Amino acid sequence: MDLNIPIKKQIWKIAAIGLGIISSILIIHIMQFINITLYPVEDSITEFNASVYADFIMNNPVFLMGILFSNLTGSFFGGAVARLTHPTVTVQSAGWVGFVLMGLDLYNLLSVDYPLWFWLLSLIIYVPAAWLGAFAVTYTQNRQIEVSK
Repeated sequence: MDLNIPIKKQIWKIAAIGLGIISSILIIHIMQFINITLYPVEDSITEFNASVYADFIMNNPVFLMGILFSNLTGSFFGGAVARLTHPTVTVQSAGWVGFVLMGLDLYNLLSVDYPLWFWLLSLIIYVPAAWLGAFAVTYTQNRQIEVSK
């Protein structure tokens, strides 16, 4: 007896979005590690003290821009990976990758006193970047089909 469960048809789509989330988290962590490695971080920051870190981020907007760039890039590639993994993932559904990443980033935003501009950009970039990543894959795939005809 074969059950015809509606979720059965969606399981691969959900798995593809999950893989996009996992890959985007990996990319974000790697890029933020590179940001910390390349950017001269004071020695007093290594021993985590909330007030010292708050002073550091308020005085170093380039460091914050590196964090934003890593979040943007991770979300872009997460949306692209989700779209590449399964053909039923649409550009709109790839936005779930960005939505989950934004939800995960809310904890970080609430735990540290970031500037307002960083808050706004952090919340705005995730979903459009994931959509753009999925759109780039869709556009490239459609273009390859047109060229091969």
